[in-house]
Amino acid sequence: MMQRLEQLRHWLQQAAGLGEVSLVPASADASFRRYFRVQHAGGTLIAVDAPPEHEDSRPFVAVARALHTIGLNVPEIHAVDFDRGFLLVSDLGSTLYLDVLDESRVERLYGDALGALLVMQAHGPLTDAGLPPYDNDRLLAELELFPEWFLGRHLGRSPTDAEREVIDAAFELLLTSALEQPQVTVHRDYHSRNLMWVDDHNPGILDFQDAVVGPVTYDLVSLLRDCYIRWPRDR
Repeated sequence: MMQRLEQLRHWLQQAAGLGEVSLVPASADASFRRYFRVQHAGGTLIAVDAPPEHEDSRPFVAVARALHTIGLNVPEIHAVDFDRGFLLVSDLGSTLYLDVLDESRVERLYGDALGALLVMQAHGPLTDAGLPPYDNDRLLAELELFPEWFLGRHLGRSPTDAEREVIDAAFELLLTSALEQPQVTVHRDYHSRNLMWVDDHNPGILDFQDAVVGPVTYDLVSLLRDCYIRWPRDR
């Protein structure tokens, strides 16, 4: 780990031309990627350490550039080395939507998030980013996480034959609905832990590297039925 950190520091100083820098851990996610806030003479940036044997940074860069082109506030790519797995991107701050969502801010924050989502969807599939289709096989693989992980791993039980028939019927209904909907760019994790509250051009949007071309309602449900926050039913 320390060797990677020193390699990253050297790359920032030499290839990215930042000179002397200070690296402070910024965040982590469910992957091998590590994020550092880079403090330098010109301000702050975010350095990403994504070991190439574990992480392919090309989708992130391609989608970031495509979303930036249509006017969304995503990390701007300042420098990249795919062979080493290093990226240098703009800093969107450290305030998640989840940290500040309350009754006094909910209308504004959700309004901004819905506005950004509308921009993304209005441009249709971002074909320049090489997004894969959210097709039947990909959707079904994710639906199968319910019996495999929730029922099997979490509850420790397997569905009966009758229950499996109900599950399969529900899956078929959901698949048919998803595939019949207008197909747009789908973030796939558009919720309060991947949206940043920023003063200018809110929201900042993160974690879009797994974007696909899929159903128009997917991100809307992800945002409004956010599993990380609970609102009263009438809200």
